[in-house]
Amino acid sequence: MMFRKKIGLLPYIREDVSGTPTTGQFYGWEIQKLNVAKSWIKTKGEGIVIAVLDTGCDLEHEDLKDNLLQGINIINKKLDPIDKNGHGTHVSSTIAASDNGKGMVGVAPRAKIVPVKVLGDSGQGDLKHVVEGIIWAADKGVDFITMSLGSPTPAQQLKNALEYASKKGCIVFCAAGNAGENSDIMYPAKYEYNIAIGAVDESLNRTNFSCSGDELDFLAPGNNIVGCVPGNKYAIMSGTSMSNPFATGCAVLLKSYYKKIGRLNNLITIEDYVNIFKKTTLKLENKKYRDIRKYEGYGIINPEF
Repeated sequence: MMFRKKIGLLPYIREDVSGTPTTGQFYGWEIQKLNVAKSWIKTKGEGIVIAVLDTGCDLEHEDLKDNLLQGINIINKKLDPIDKNGHGTHVSSTIAASDNGKGMVGVAPRAKIVPVKVLGDSGQGDLKHVVEGIIWAADKGVDFITMSLGSPTPAQQLKNALEYASKKGCIVFCAAGNAGENSDIMYPAKYEYNIAIGAVDESLNRTNFSCSGDELDFLAPGNNIVGCVPGNKYAIMSGTSMSNPFATGCAVLLKSYYKKIGRLNNLITIEDYVNIFKKTTLKLENKKYRDIRKYEGYGIINPEF
């Protein structure tokens, strides 16, 4: 029996902006600070597909439409997975906004996004829809699933779905949560069948909103992130909801590159990704948090390979 449990977006901060902060194409601080462009010499995410389980996506956004594949509205299968909230569009753009000479650019600008609407326009939803979305995406054979959503309470059905996706060869990334360092990591990030991501700011310091726990795997940029929102618009958002897709994008670049050089056998399990990224992570400067798994994970994810 599936119990009706609620799950939703992790609290985040949003500030709408008019256009992008610069003319032409905008590169966010996170793209510049971690020198993502260096990885683009090797790959821009070609051949990789990511299912974004969220509030849907703006299917006509100029920065996204060329990188969107057919998705699904799990809540109402008669409708397209259209985003009226903005969160799902922002997450999708962090991963794969097009390198099209205008607007903004994502971490893996030639990857493909499959939008899976599992949350309503308010950002809340039923656990059963998230579970169904995970299984649907895994059965579609996507390379990655990313979820910037959560709940403080566990659910066996959710754990089972994550295990199912893992057995299908799908790597799942989840946001750790935004309740602060004295709060435990949210579910589903707390489960072992995913890579859990916290957030750092522009100075690569741990943000004060990131949850903590021994399940934390990596930190990634999640403060003042510019991304797409519906209506060909942009917004600045902060939260582990933003750091999670950045980390996902880094994994997309890694898999795309390994695919090009014929080394996909080295990228099968979650542990494979973790072990490779552990070799290039950056450490926090603050000694209070450095080298403590619950605060830092294995370090700040760094797209070098």
